[in-house]
Amino acid sequence: MKNLSIVLNAVLIIAVGILFFLHFSGESKTEVKTVAGEGAVVYVNTDSLLSNYNFSVNLNEQFLKKQEDSRTDFNFKAHKLEKEAVDFQRKLQNKGFLNRERAESAQRDLMEKKQNLDQLDRKLSSELMAEQNDNSKRLFDSVTNYLELYNAKHKFSLIISTTKGGTVLHSANGLDITKDIIDGLNARYKK
Repeated sequence: MKNLSIVLNAVLIIAVGILFFLHFSGESKTEVKTVAGEGAVVYVNTDSLLSNYNFSVNLNEQFLKKQEDSRTDFNFKAHKLEKEAVDFQRKLQNKGFLNRERAESAQRDLMEKKQNLDQLDRKLSSELMAEQNDNSKRLFDSVTNYLELYNAKHKFSLIISTTKGGTVLHSANGLDITKDIIDGLNARYKK
């Protein structure tokens, strides 16, 4: 029994030594590829791309500022109209109009201002939507143009996009080229 224990310990020590040697000598045949090769299917995480590509970040900041400015302007005008409507109502209740025609005229003016405000709201929303669509197109064009140049060098079979929790749940090392794409896009954008 004691001899069996000594033999097992000796075998384990030799096995650990061999594994240690193989691991640190770099001669292991199970080494994982860290860069996808020609013909591979690779992917880009668009969540990371959009949040780390400087052009995307700048477009988004400009859009949010314009959206905020539009909303501030609209809210100011809406508040002013609301105040006028309250003043009209108070004046009407206190019989502050000289005659019925003046009250009706003031009411028509308020209705016209309300219609103009509604029209402004639709116009601002339409402009913001058009700008957002334009930004999306510019960003898509920038990324796809870069990917064509990038792929001319690497010759991947397919470059797909994914998002966190999207279609790619797990992949072999080296198939996620997101960081490489972001670095290249930012370097090109910086110029």
